[in-house]
Amino acid sequence: MVEILLFGGTTEGRVLAEALKRKGIPAMVCVATEYGESLLEGGGSLAVHAERLDEAAMTALMVAQRPRLVLDATHPYADDVSRSIQNACAAAGCDYRRVRRESQMEEGCLSFPDMAALIGWLAGQPGVIFSSLGSKEARALREVPGSEERLWLRILPSRKGLEDCLEAGFPARHIICMQGPFSQELNEAMFRAAGADILITKESGRAGGFAEKLAAARNCGMTVAVLARPWDAEGETAAEWLRRIEEGTI
Repeated sequence: MVEILLFGGTTEGRVLAEALKRKGIPAMVCVATEYGESLLEGGGSLAVHAERLDEAAMTALMVAQRPRLVLDATHPYADDVSRSIQNACAAAGCDYRRVRRESQMEEGCLSFPDMAALIGWLAGQPGVIFSSLGSKEARALREVPGSEERLWLRILPSRKGLEDCLEAGFPARHIICMQGPFSQELNEAMFRAAGADILITKESGRAGGFAEKLAAARNCGMTVAVLARPWDAEGETAAEWLRRIEEGTI
């Protein structure tokens, strides 16, 4: 049994997992992939559970572990996962709390409510497109005219992500597999190497290097198109949760 069950896979999740371990709080952090597991150091009071869980499996894990608190530090765009965690908490009688990522949306960006709207806009735009949306959106992006030649994809360095992009029909020479966040200088180097005119990205906040992407795109004279967050969850930020862990008030 653990006191804290943390759903991670994000920068915030790793920071909170390290803090829980450092304070000796019995905790388990759940990540979906082996790559996510490789970024964490378990042991001591921290257990790492690396497996993609559906809602039923989440509920079973909560029933088995009986945590007094479940922290959801999944990606702000993983709304389907967050809703499954919420439903599992309700079914298992666990206290659910969201780790909220602060917004960094700035003026000068085009915002689109969903992939359909974004793709519709891209279909009418000329030039090379640089996507930092991730591998999950690769198949949808194939609907953009000339996508196999004019689209570059930057994704996490996971085997499944790369396979998904290749199976969608993108050439390997247009797929960049790297772990961010990236500096402004590195972003600029990638954008210029691709000869990109348009950046399509998520509003990933400070933890996702959003400001650095925007600054780099502006220096390269690019148009920035942002896929809006699917929902604006309430909750405390990672910094607030970190303070509570350090003070022993979690």
